[in-house]
Amino acid sequence: SAMLRWLAPSLLLLFLAAPSAVVAFSSPNAVPSLRSANAHTLVCSAKDQPAFSRRSLLSGGAAFGLALGTAGGKVGAEESKEKLIGLSNAELAKKVEFDVKERQFMVTGDLTRALYDESCTFTDEIDTYTLDKWMDGTSKLFRNDYSRMELDGPVSVTDAEIKFRFKEQLMFNIPIFLPKVPLTGELTLKRGSNGLFTSYKEKWDQPVWQVLTSAKLF
Repeated sequence: SAMLRWLAPSLLLLFLAAPSAVVAFSSPNAVPSLRSANAHTLVCSAKDQPAFSRRSLLSGGAAFGLALGTAGGKVGAEESKEKLIGLSNAELAKKVEFDVKERQFMVTGDLTRALYDESCTFTDEIDTYTLDKWMDGTSKLFRNDYSRMELDGPVSVTDAEIKFRFKEQLMFNIPIFLPKVPLTGELTLKRGSNGLFTSYKEKWDQPVWQVLTSAKLF
C-alpha cells in the first residue's frame, strides 16, 4: 500500500495526460500553454486550449474510458434557451443552491442553463471554456456514483456576483485506477447587466500538485 501511495500521483498524471496528448496531437487547433506562477488559478484564453487540463482531456479521456468499457456521465436533456431575467437576489440564490444540492452541477455539468448568458466563460484551475464545452466535459470527467459536492457556507449574492465555498469528493472517470481526490475552494459567478451569469471561476484552496498527491487509487 505504501508503494501504491507513492505511485498514485505519477499514475494519475500519466492517465490524465495520455488522453490529452491524443487530443492535442489529433487536433490542429490544440495549442500548448504555459502555466502561470499561481498554479491553482491558471487561465488561458478560449482560443488557446492547452494539451493538458482538467477538461481538455475530456474528449480523449472519455473515449479512452469507453474503449475499456467505462462510460462517463451524461448531462440531462438540454433546457430551453429562454433566460431567467429579472430574478431577485434571493430567487437567484435559491436557484444556485438547487443546482448545488440537487443537480450537483460542478461534478455533473447539469446546471440551470437559463441562468447563464450563452457567451458565459467557465474558468477552472487551468483553462477557459464555452458553456457547451464545460457542460459536456464536466459530465464525462467524474464518476457520478461517487463524486459529490456540497456548500461549505452560505451563498453570497449581490447585483454583481454570486460567491460560495464548496467541498467536493471526486472520482475521475479513468478506468481501472479510478483516482479519488478531495477538493475545497470557492466559486465566483459574475453577473452581467441583465443579471445573467457571464463568468464562472473556480479557485482551489490547494495547489494542483497537492491535489494530485492526495489521490487514492482503487
